[in-house]
Amino acid sequence: MERHHAPLLSFDLPDPKQVWLVVFLDPPAAPPGAPWRNRFLSRALTLLRPGFRHVLAVSPLGDGKWLICNPGSCFLGLGVAESHQILPPIRRGIGNGTARCRVFVAGRPEPWQVRGLFTCVNVVAHLVGMKTRPFMTPRQLYRRMAAMQG
Repeated sequence: MERHHAPLLSFDLPDPKQVWLVVFLDPPAAPPGAPWRNRFLSRALTLLRPGFRHVLAVSPLGDGKWLICNPGSCFLGLGVAESHQILPPIRRGIGNGTARCRVFVAGRPEPWQVRGLFTCVNVVAHLVGMKTRPFMTPRQLYRRMAAMQG
């Protein structure tokens, strides 16, 4: 006998589906006086390809407001901001080559998938409903998104 488990909360994806601007960039380096954990993580990120050391996602809500999902190593930053707070820094980063973006329409995530560590990549991949391997770098996520979009 096969058992099906109902989700804790059942809801449909919004219509139209949520559009996310997935932003790949380098976070600022930890200052010398920062806690050792922050300095260690900042140094570890230098092993990743420049321009692909962090990923976050923003989504338009209407009326000039944007939903921000910024997953960090020890927090999950969620909030709403005005367009003038979000778009100019992203445009500047794209213009000077320190940021890259992908537009992605959210889908329903796999019912169950091993996501690996709590990393910015895994959080953003799950947010947009994208299947990934347990351990991916931001650049690998960027390349997978590019391949999916043709």
